[in-house]
Amino acid sequence: MSVSHQFHEGENCWRVAHAAQVACLIDGEAYFRAFKRAALNARRSILIIGWDVNSRIALEYPDRAMPDVPNRLGAFLTYLLERRKDLRIHVLNWDSPLLYKSDREWLPRLRIDWLNHRRAFYALDNQHPLGAAQHQKMVVIDDTVAFVGGIDFSSGRLDSRAHDPNDEGRREPGGGEIPQPHHDIQIAVAGAAARCIGEIARERWEVATGERIAPPAAPDDQAIWPEELAADFNDRPVAIARTRPAWKDLTEMRQVEALYRSSIAAARDWIHIENQYVTSTSIGEVLAARLRESGGPEIVMILPREPSGWIEQTAMGMNQRRILAMLREADHEGRLHVYMPMTGEAGDMPIMVHAKTMVIDGVFLRIGSSNLNNRSMGLDSECDIALTAEPDSDDARRIIRYRDDLLAEHLSSDIDTVVAAIARTGSIAGAIDRLRPRKGRTLVDFPSTPPDQLDTIIGDTGILDPTGTPEPERLADSLTAGPFARGQLRSALIGLAATLVALMAFAVFWQTAPGQALDEAGRLNAAGLAPSWWGGVALMLGAYLIAGLVMFPLLILILATGLIYGPFIGLAIAMTGAIASASMGYAIGLLVGRKRLRRLTRGRLEHVGQALMRHGSLSVLLIRLIPVAPFGLVNLMAGARRIRFATYFLGTAIGLTPGVIAITLFSGQLGALIEDPSLYNIALFGFVLAVIVGIGAWIWRRFAERVASGGR
Repeated sequence: MSVSHQFHEGENCWRVAHAAQVACLIDGEAYFRAFKRAALNARRSILIIGWDVNSRIALEYPDRAMPDVPNRLGAFLTYLLERRKDLRIHVLNWDSPLLYKSDREWLPRLRIDWLNHRRAFYALDNQHPLGAAQHQKMVVIDDTVAFVGGIDFSSGRLDSRAHDPNDEGRREPGGGEIPQPHHDIQIAVAGAAARCIGEIARERWEVATGERIAPPAAPDDQAIWPEELAADFNDRPVAIARTRPAWKDLTEMRQVEALYRSSIAAARDWIHIENQYVTSTSIGEVLAARLRESGGPEIVMILPREPSGWIEQTAMGMNQRRILAMLREADHEGRLHVYMPMTGEAGDMPIMVHAKTMVIDGVFLRIGSSNLNNRSMGLDSECDIALTAEPDSDDARRIIRYRDDLLAEHLSSDIDTVVAAIARTGSIAGAIDRLRPRKGRTLVDFPSTPPDQLDTIIGDTGILDPTGTPEPERLADSLTAGPFARGQLRSALIGLAATLVALMAFAVFWQTAPGQALDEAGRLNAAGLAPSWWGGVALMLGAYLIAGLVMFPLLILILATGLIYGPFIGLAIAMTGAIASASMGYAIGLLVGRKRLRRLTRGRLEHVGQALMRHGSLSVLLIRLIPVAPFGLVNLMAGARRIRFATYFLGTAIGLTPGVIAITLFSGQLGALIEDPSLYNIALFGFVLAVIVGIGAWIWRRFAERVASGGR
């Protein structure tokens, strides 16, 4: 596998650049140590780009930390500025939504001890489509050494390769419980490749702040690379693959996805994957195609037992069950092996796999920030680095050693033992079965949990794990340019109708057993967690209020309400909850005010505000019918713009009604059809479809065409 065969600039990579040195840094302890020593060598510039940057984290274990050098990130960066008069430090942190704040440093911009030096610059980055994340984790030092991968300067990331469950180094800043062990990987590159990463980092800063950073005059590369850091590869071309969503004037980049697809398609003997998720439909289809082949490659995946946090479990768990089921169905020769790493004396504590790495045939190595989910393919910003080697070369043997080193860590073994076991059994999975301990740190077979019907419905809609810039985001820009063009509005309504039709089509495949939502509701009542029927309703209404604040998709709540309470009671609960949530968001927006909201959002919602003001209740109604922005953000903007509450309430109530009726009738009747698939319920289900179509036609005649013609 030659470099020219594997990497094509503009297709499956952004750029191919020379790396004087390359080092693979396994787990947080190795990365933070290397970063700290490289940063001490910095002369001109340090750029830090992160999903999360927490000033309070420790960079080294206290008993192994460098003497007389601050060990907390914020204090360490200030120390660097004080000892180097020409040094400038830029930190760009993702401006995450409220629902992530519990896992991050609270109000870092306001901390007086966090980068208060005049040559330190800190900014929050929210310049991306709604629902996206700035997911790159990069550090660039003097444009000569760069670190790229999955490790953020975030709490809980400092972990050794032993992954001791009681490791005090992972304890949250300020105390609290020790987080679960955390397995992650970063890659270091020097030379021209580092300068390319610097170019990406400066572009991010300029888009986020409007300020341009000049590239530093680069000193000798060897002066920055830490002496203690042994290079795994020298003088190698590396490929840099990016994901960048379409946003304002920025064009879309999907090289991360293209490189996954091309490298998997080129695999001959084996593919080793370690990733936080496997939910990407695109990548799942390529892997499934390889498993269907006769004599195709062995595929080994190492995944966490479950995603961390309720957001990830909800958003990714559904799709992952669906994708793994598809892969197992395609695996007619038994070449798919999925494991999860465990630790603890009894081997019952899961290790959080946050790594994003892939090794193929000993000739392809990839490390980066991208997960194997839909978001990383086209919506979130990502950056990966990959390199190739000729078969049977020294570099190929180093790539294989990297894979074996990972396996040795997971199996509480050593590299030589892993090498011998693979040679003896002829497969990676065979070696794992032979070597894995029954207790302690080990690999356990990932459970084979078939997807349920809700997984299939929600997963296929792409609501929780979108593949690119949402169409409503693109549609929102057109609202500020004047009235809707007839074709734009027609396309938007057709898209909404198609979503409802897709939900109905999936109902055909719904099994006769009750859905998961109904089962969960029954278990809650049986366990006494919902004290009464009214208590359950109150909990559901509370969920609507919270959903409006954390930007959780309203569609999911309405769907669940209809499934649990039926079409008619569900309709009443859903409408009450949605309107109450809209009213609370309006009140908060009123208190915040337009100027403050504009400052907090950097003007990203002005197009929504302008659209809301254009035609009174009719504009509110249209935005509710065609959701050009998340439900909660529209509520805030309406209040901040001081739209008359009566106007807002009327437009919201009328605009929400068709969708809520359609979804609750559909989901409620679906539940009745599951419990009793009689001719009566089948006929009633058909009637519901007709009602939904009728509502759509009425919307078109009474409202859509009027706005398409300019509101006359």
